[in-house]
Amino acid sequence: MKQKLDEEGNKCNILSKQQKFNEHCCIRCCSPFTFLINSKRQCQDCKYNICKSCSSYQKKEKAWICSVCQQA
Repeated sequence: MKQKLDEEGNKCNILSKQQKFNEHCCIRCCSPFTFLINSKRQCQDCKYNICKSCSSYQKKEKAWICSVCQQA
């Protein structure tokens, strides 16, 4: 599990250095954001933009959390 989280962190570091990548695509699954079908959300923990399928809403914090931050 730790190795998987480390690999995901390395992937995010590489992708976030690509100019404006995370403005247009999910940092976790790389799917492009669209206005209605796949809108972007910001993870409260890592602050990356994520899609609905890679996140869940935490009612207690009233915020979106990505699947990787949930596992960590």
